[in-house]
Amino acid sequence: MKLFIQKGFHLSQLAVPARLVYTLFLTFIAIGLWTSMAMYGDRIGGDLRGAPGQPSVEERYVNRPAPAASDGPALELDEPAQAPAAPEDLKKPWVMDVFHQHLFSVSVVYLILAHLFMLTRLHPALAGSVIAVAGVGSLVHVLAPVIIWKTGSWLWLMPVTGSVMALSWSVMVLWSVWAMWFGRPPRAIEP
Repeated sequence: MKLFIQKGFHLSQLAVPARLVYTLFLTFIAIGLWTSMAMYGDRIGGDLRGAPGQPSVEERYVNRPAPAASDGPALELDEPAQAPAAPEDLKKPWVMDVFHQHLFSVSVVYLILAHLFMLTRLHPALAGSVIAVAGVGSLVHVLAPVIIWKTGSWLWLMPVTGSVMALSWSVMVLWSVWAMWFGRPPRAIEP
């Protein structure tokens, strides 16, 4: 952590083993971004509102079908049988589980990416702008499924915030790798 507070430190000054670790981390993130976009296309598609049963933001977060009942053996319980849950009740745990998991995982990856990006020594206004756009875009993207589920609208949040997140994270990944291996640290001022 001392590296992050040293004045004038640059990613290219890291030892080769450290640069390899960070390069592999950034490679994982780049592949993760690519697979996220591919999965988004497969599972949600390009439509905000699609035909029933077809991939769309509305189908995934508003009209998500209830899970099929198990055909397994019935269990005799002391509790009286309850009426089947309404589709809205079955959707809540799914949306909240996805939200909960993404809230933690996205924030950790964002934190690491932002720290590496800060070490590229870009002008603070430019670095801060990219970091702010990435952070706000990521936060709203993580919140989007819950917002869509609660409102039944605002479907545009998924593709817009997903695009902002993918683009800003890609900039941080690519610039960090470039700066780490090809950038030159600022020259020290000789006394």
